[in-house]
Amino acid sequence: MFRIRQLPAVLLASFVCALCCVFAIATENDAIRELLRIEKQIHQVVAKNMESCVSISDGTGYGSGVVVSEDGLVLTAGHVMTTDKTYDIIFPSGRNVKARPLGKNLDIDAGMLQIIDPEGPWPAVKISSKPVQLGDWVVNIGHSGGFEVGRKPPVRSGRYLRRRGYQLVTDAVLIGGDSGGPLFNLQGELIGIHSSIGDTIAENRHVDIVAFRRHWTRMKSGESWGALPELGRPEKIVKGAFIGVTVDRKLDNARVTKVRPGSPADIVGINVGDVVVEFDGEKISSATQLIEKIKQKKPGDVCPVAVDRSGTLLRFMIRLRPAR
Repeated sequence: MFRIRQLPAVLLASFVCALCCVFAIATENDAIRELLRIEKQIHQVVAKNMESCVSISDGTGYGSGVVVSEDGLVLTAGHVMTTDKTYDIIFPSGRNVKARPLGKNLDIDAGMLQIIDPEGPWPAVKISSKPVQLGDWVVNIGHSGGFEVGRKPPVRSGRYLRRRGYQLVTDAVLIGGDSGGPLFNLQGELIGIHSSIGDTIAENRHVDIVAFRRHWTRMKSGESWGALPELGRPEKIVKGAFIGVTVDRKLDNARVTKVRPGSPADIVGINVGDVVVEFDGEKISSATQLIEKIKQKKPGDVCPVAVDRSGTLLRFMIRLRPAR
């Protein structure tokens, strides 16, 4: 009977090394097979749901949304619905139809619209009935930066990191224009709606579809209520525009030192440490210049903003609010 202990030391060492290599290769192959399996599922999720991911525009700014019924019910983020006017709903194919706003719950940043064009049925996604589990892979689709002719909405993947109240936090990257877009599990079911970027671009917030379900009837009936954090009462509002950041005039750039919770800057995902390099189409080189540019704007204006975040250029569309 063969026994390992009968081998010479040199051969024994070689034998053990060979076993380790075989184990390492087998483990690596298992990991590669698992990643290929996940990649295949992501492709299936995208193929199944891409046409249901729409761009939403009020004529001045863009957000995203997702169709959830063949008769044209659209879910989006509450802060995307900034007016009571008719919205343009743009499908990835470029088809443009009209929608009317229904209700919204700003306490959780949730909103609904209804396509009013009669030429349905519309491509709709399936809403998940199962809770998402920590560590689950997720798929994020949204019209980043707004609708672009000839470009499908970008796709990103990541994992569910943790819960934050009514929000799901993932590392599936969001940027400006993604707000209101869909978050899917690997079964292709809708589990959340994009809300905002967290403290880093690797921590992104999505309204849990469970929270939507809880207030579904009220929103669908056209009821709107709630307020995003830190919104002032009308009697406290004064003239002037407000984005909600503090910048240090002593620095030689427009570095953000504070972001007010619930402010326009916070909603789109601007963070402390970001350096504003463009505002409303103009290059920004100092805090004073940024402040003066904001002073020239009025509440309700939608302005493109570009920031440098640790060497990465991020672009946002930000709607200014009245200063308090």
